[in-house]
Amino acid sequence: MANSIWTTNKESTNTEEILTQWSSRGSSGDTDDNPPPTCLFETQYVSKPMPIFTSILSYRVEFNKYLKEVILEHRRNNPNSTDSNVKAWHSSWMTHQENPKFQPLCDLTVSACKFISRSFMGCQDLNFEVFNFWAMMYEEDEHTIRHSHFPSDFSAVYYVDVEPGCAPLIFENVVKDGVNDNNQPLIIQPENGMLAIWPSILHHEVPPTKGRRMCISMNIDKGERK
Repeated sequence: MANSIWTTNKESTNTEEILTQWSSRGSSGDTDDNPPPTCLFETQYVSKPMPIFTSILSYRVEFNKYLKEVILEHRRNNPNSTDSNVKAWHSSWMTHQENPKFQPLCDLTVSACKFISRSFMGCQDLNFEVFNFWAMMYEEDEHTIRHSHFPSDFSAVYYVDVEPGCAPLIFENVVKDGVNDNNQPLIIQPENGMLAIWPSILHHEVPPTKGRRMCISMNIDKGERK
């Protein structure tokens, strides 16, 4: 059976081109001592607006009261946090499987992704499922490092209890790397009851916060297509 080996090298050029080096060994007799020619993929970029969808739930007061109690209870039972891009307490990445009390938010977010897929993307028969789910509680000066959630399809955050003046959610901030120098970042200020959903390939971050932030994040993937 043929296999492929992919490696990524970043060349130091004026345009900071990222070159992907590709080689394959098929059934033609290529060996480690006689490798095939190396091919280089040159990475080029095109600007395209990417949508971030936000909505404030009409029933947020009652729903947030319920979710806050569930998060605090879950933290008491799970006080430790793993090292990650989130430099604040957070639950495990599979919290939705560990605690069924979060299921209403999973159902709500999946329903929203179906609506977005149908109404904005023009895809009628896509199913979605929550792949990752974790709760977070930020205290003063805690933050999240820039990252994305590829290869998931959608990512989401729901704000349960945030203080005025807390840190925003920043998408595609300027990075002086020759590619993202001229980004026009989108800054979203959290509000209680806000659900935000976006394509998982987008980079995002949370700067050090002054106010507390209690929220829940998810990764949502396509399920079986009809």
